[in-house]
Amino acid sequence: MKEIDLDSWKRKDIFNLYYQFDIPQISLCTPLDVSKVFEFAKSKGLSFYFCLCHVFYTALLKFEEFMVRSINGKIVVEDCEFANMCVMKPGEEIFKIVVSRYYPNIEKFCNETKKKLQSQTTFTESLPSNARRSQVIAYMSCTPWFEFTHITHPQDVQRNSFVPHVSFDKMKINEKGERWVNVSLQVNHAAIDGFLIGKLLDEVKSIINHL
Repeated sequence: MKEIDLDSWKRKDIFNLYYQFDIPQISLCTPLDVSKVFEFAKSKGLSFYFCLCHVFYTALLKFEEFMVRSINGKIVVEDCEFANMCVMKPGEEIFKIVVSRYYPNIEKFCNETKKKLQSQTTFTESLPSNARRSQVIAYMSCTPWFEFTHITHPQDVQRNSFVPHVSFDKMKINEKGERWVNVSLQVNHAAIDGFLIGKLLDEVKSIINHL
């Protein structure tokens, strides 16, 4: 974790404006071709959802701006290393929040997250005692039952959260056989803007193309 020198930060003016807002989060929705993610998951016997989450976690970690957090009145670049995902077990109707460690290896990440889900009996579990809530890379969720073109997430405006939210809707198959999902991104505008989101999505597509 390193503290940001706000006086010399290139985003200083943007930060100073939006950090004062009661709700500084912005959200958008964009389509994404996930055909290769689906094929990769199927070939490896992995969860498509976990694989897609890993793609986004890996991409987010490439950019310091997505790791910006507010801790005890200081603005820092956090050492993020945990995944937080809404997951529902087959046959159940209530989701669980699974918190697991991020691993660069996609197969290890998916298998370890699956183990966490299978052993978890409570709605959610806490981070390890020596970990910080701010170390969550992003909150992930999905709505595989229906499509959406926009979604917003609950926010505690008193905390001015910087942790990104990423959501996926129901997968569609077009006439070419390509598989698509709509991806919702909700981020804090004090740290993130459209240009950075564009760079993130380019990185996501690059990771997918190299699966």
